Amino acid sequence: MPVRKRDSSGTGRAWLALFSIVLSAALPLAAAGEFTLSPYLDYHYSSNIFWDVNQVGDAAFSPGLGIEFSTNSWNVFLAADGRFYRENDFLNSSLVTGGFNLFKVFSARTSLFISPEFSIASYRDDLSFLDTAAPGLTLGVKHALSNRIFSRLGLGARYSDYLNEDSYDRLRLSAFLELSAFFPTQTTLRLTTGIHYLLFPHIRVPSTSSTWNPSLPATASAADDRPVTPPAREPAPAASAIDLAIPQPYLALRAAQGLGFKTGIVAELLYRRNLDPLQGLQSIAASEWALEQTDEDFFWEGTRLSLGLKTEAVLGLEITLDFSHFQKEYRGIEALDLDGIPVKPLVFRSDTLTQAALRVSRRIGGLGLFVSGSLRRNDSNDLYFRYDSYTISAGAELSI
Repeated sequence: MPVRKRDSSGTGRAWLALFSIVLSAALPLAAAGEFTLSPYLDYHYSSNIFWDVNQVGDAAFSPGLGIEFSTNSWNVFLAADGRFYRENDFLNSSLVTGGFNLFKVFSARTSLFISPEFSIASYRDDLSFLDTAAPGLTLGVKHALSNRIFSRLGLGARYSDYLNEDSYDRLRLSAFLELSAFFPTQTTLRLTTGIHYLLFPHIRVPSTSSTWNPSLPATASAADDRPVTPPAREPAPAASAIDLAIPQPYLALRAAQGLGFKTGIVAELLYRRNLDPLQGLQSIAASEWALEQTDEDFFWEGTRLSLGLKTEAVLGLEITLDFSHFQKEYRGIEALDLDGIPVKPLVFRSDTLTQAALRVSRRIGGLGLFVSGSLRRNDSNDLYFRYDSYTISAGAELSI
């Protein structure tokens, strides 16, 4: 598998110097009230950091800093943060994101929006194959069809360039149409339809089925001296390279209902389908954790039901409760047993994911505090992805 090498010495120092220059220039403007500076620190514990049968737990600290400048027609944002694990420090990473949103009013009913953005993710040597530069652009038109009905029509593009590994590079193109209706009963209805077009120019087709990578023991703990590595089933050597493209149309219906001035509920039903199967993607889909790090969620087809409640009516706290249920199909990727052998009779991977989350936050002047917790259960015919997990998080953010 071809790998592009690069000299990464000094990269971290260069990004630190660049961000220091931006921060130094922004401080006087922040004092004038034109910029918002937001340093933050989060603590996060997960009982299953890899989202798989191995159940490896760990805690991580995430310090970061955000800068934002806004006017009536546009805003610019830049953020940088890191994630530092307590036990599995080889997972440590940094992320820089930025971009701006521009709004141009053409008439009382029509406006244009343009949103270019970028992200740069960097990992330590063992995981340098996840180093990514990802520029993106969204643009479109918003039009008021009436006093209560609004529409948005837009296009988007995002290219994920893996700096050390050709095979994962991909281009996501999208088009969407959104209709929203607002009613005097504090009810909002929104219908969104569109299509994602996912192009993988360097995917290779394995000559045989995926095989199990035994580098991670079945159980691991802080007392285990063996290094823990991200679990994955490594594909067999590729037989040939193909250009793989997957069109993915989707439809989403969302309803929101206000309950007074401080409480609201929301429900959304999403359905999407891959028009082509996923053969050739085993090298990426072998690790749910790797997918999470790249902030990508495009493999599965099926349905998602989401329910949410948000209120500020209790002791001045902002309380958010979310529940979601997924029926996910991975058509083209075989379900495997724990030895990496295809399940008999041959079936494609199919998951049922249920998760719930609670977040409580409070703002005191410019200081924001939060605590949150979540539960996650994934049932799968691929035994490697049959797991339970919980997370606990807390953090603080200061807006200057």
